[in-house]
Amino acid sequence: MRTFQTRSRALLLVIIAAIVAGLLIGAYVLSREGGKSLGKTQVTLFLSYIPSVQFAPVYVAAERGYFADEGIDIRFENGNETDGVERIATDDLQFGLVSGEQVLLARANQRPLVYIFEWYHNFPVGVASPVDLNITQPADLAGHVVGIPVLQGASYIGLRALLNAGHLTEADLGDLLPIGYTAPQNICEHKVDAAVVYIVNEPLAVEQQCTKVNVIKVSDYATLVSNGLATNEKTIAEHPTLVRGMTRALQRGLADTLADPDTAFEISVKNYVTDLPQDQYETQRQVLHNSLELWRSEYLGETSPAAWEATQHILLETKLLETPLDNLSACYNMSFLPQ
Repeated sequence: MRTFQTRSRALLLVIIAAIVAGLLIGAYVLSREGGKSLGKTQVTLFLSYIPSVQFAPVYVAAERGYFADEGIDIRFENGNETDGVERIATDDLQFGLVSGEQVLLARANQRPLVYIFEWYHNFPVGVASPVDLNITQPADLAGHVVGIPVLQGASYIGLRALLNAGHLTEADLGDLLPIGYTAPQNICEHKVDAAVVYIVNEPLAVEQQCTKVNVIKVSDYATLVSNGLATNEKTIAEHPTLVRGMTRALQRGLADTLADPDTAFEISVKNYVTDLPQDQYETQRQVLHNSLELWRSEYLGETSPAAWEATQHILLETKLLETPLDNLSACYNMSFLPQ
């Protein structure tokens, strides 16, 4: 009897060991099959900076299974935009939400980025100033000290577009001071008269801290390419169905967010921006609502050739781009948008 029990026990252990080995082999095979998980393609979507309610459209698309519907197992990675652009260009990552001028500059340096979905229809940059200074149009900036995060990127492109609209140059300003992302502090402490800001959140911060502001929006004076979904030429050539799936999922998430921003906010703070303090909820809810007007367009995701021409013109004028691109239209591809 004991011999039978011993043999049964030994047989059971052999069966368990075989099952475990089978599971381990299966897991290994799955890990080697081109990043596929349970039949879905793993995709890491690069998002600049840190998790934020301003990324609500992609969070909604993930939460409601829109990426999964396209056979995509989506992951998010936040980081420095310059690093993200380089990684997409070298195919270390396949997709990212990046600013339009970065795509132009990357292609000027033989980096094969392609913009495939317009997220921000209106450029998110402007100039904020205390209302008592009465700076309400670009020409009013003459003689004033203006703060700017850095002398490059979307902030600088936006400022130069406003100066052009006001028939001004940088020399017409009282001064142009790089101040990092500290516009509210610098305005409230009267270190600058005006500051280049991201209009969805920084004017709100100034008003909460010290004073009402006027905001001159770049989008009222120039049509420039802003943030959107970018990929690379290799991904487009080898995985067109994946590219189409990414644009379709993002469009659905964006449409849902525009239709119901309060639910989009709740999805964001519950599962993706989990370290947001409760006392910041109402402020960030307003930031999301402010963003909606920058995202709305007649056809979600579509960019215009005129916007690329205007953006290249500003880059050439600021010397950030030395010569025009041989083929500006190669910067963007709208053929993957849902029909």
